[in-house]
Amino acid sequence: MARSIFNGGSTKSTTLSPTDLPAESHAIRINRFNIVLGILPDVPAMEAVLETLRRYRNQCVVARSFLGANETLDLQLMLLGPRASERQDAWRAMALMVERDDRVARKLAWLRPEDPKRDEESFADFLKRTFLARPWMHAEGQFEDAALDELSGTGATAPGLPRTTADEWERIALDEKKSPDDIVTALVRAWERRGQA
Repeated sequence: MARSIFNGGSTKSTTLSPTDLPAESHAIRINRFNIVLGILPDVPAMEAVLETLRRYRNQCVVARSFLGANETLDLQLMLLGPRASERQDAWRAMALMVERDDRVARKLAWLRPEDPKRDEESFADFLKRTFLARPWMHAEGQFEDAALDELSGTGATAPGLPRTTADEWERIALDEKKSPDDIVTALVRAWERRGQA
């Protein structure tokens, strides 16, 4: 996935130049989620961040060429900010801009703390904003509605979220008449019905 050549060819028309791609990127897969990993520039300058974002979006376009239609819905781009960026207002503004850009893939930025000893705590906070979050888990065990965990369990490792399920989830989440508990129940039921027609 972190390549310069689109799936299906190695001609000039299916290859991006190094000036259109990031100098460094990696890709991993966790269950059904494909993730492109990258690094933000050293300074929170708008021009540098926009250029970095452009190059990583291009990398995500290449990655999408290797994914099935449903898998592209789960493509993520996670970018690492420089040391001590966590509490800098300029970096916070840049990170918000990066995360609001939902073209090609969902984007998340981890702004690292000044003190490396806080990395673990800071990274744990970052994970709470990702698909790896498990808000229904706590130190003493699970909440009773642990059926939520099934959404990311073995039943969810099929290649991507079906578009019909994603559309149904969106309708459920936007239904202002539903209580939070009703929404959770409806989302779990929609997941259980996926692929049945």
